[in-house]
Amino acid sequence: MALATFERRDAVAIVSLDRAERLNAISFDLLGALLDALDRAADDPAARVILLRAEGRAFCAGDDLAEFAQGLGDAKAHVFIDRLQAVTRRIMLGVKPVVCAIQGAVVGGGAAWPVNADISIAADDTILFCPEAAFGLFPTGGMSMLLDERCGVARATEILWLGERLDAHDLLRERIVGRVVPRCALQDTALTLAARLAMLPPDTLARFKAARAEDIACRLETALARESRHCLAAAESLEVRARVQAFLAA
Repeated sequence: MALATFERRDAVAIVSLDRAERLNAISFDLLGALLDALDRAADDPAARVILLRAEGRAFCAGDDLAEFAQGLGDAKAHVFIDRLQAVTRRIMLGVKPVVCAIQGAVVGGGAAWPVNADISIAADDTILFCPEAAFGLFPTGGMSMLLDERCGVARATEILWLGERLDAHDLLRERIVGRVVPRCALQDTALTLAARLAMLPPDTLARFKAARAEDIACRLETALARESRHCLAAAESLEVRARVQAFLAA
């Protein structure tokens, strides 16, 4: 079964998380499938804009803690974190604009992706939060830098350190999404936005995306490297694993 899928509608490449039975929790294999789908979208000459979305009632429930508790092994943990950070690189440093549509729970590693995207739109039932600190884990996807820049240091600290939950209108106020729509309108609105982007002159799209990538590339790579280092240290911690196992057992 595919854990992430690719399809194209006219000039829009649609990449969908497709692990709805697990609320699209981020597993090792899901990351591999997501990177493959993003690469297909990037390589498709007929696609000019990428729409990142998810099947089911949640956009992403964060890292698959059951998989984490079982232990990935040192080599696999390195690859997992590399894959997680590579998703952000594909979104932020790729050549095609990315629209992200989110709904329901948007947690942990998955919370980075609407922040990474060029345009994000939320359904009115969206709840986003970053619980990593409570387990002794560390954020990924550039969030340790991007939220400071987006929301301000004080607010970013509440979100990342204290795990404060943000509803759809909080996300709009904190400039994490550009608009909020009823859940029933999310997919059509996101596809319409992506199609509007795709109608812009190709050179315009390329220049806007390249300018944004050039502006952030060095700072982003520094943040991703720092996050990866802290994530690996956490993954090797027996105390962190014990906290996760206690949470799963509760």
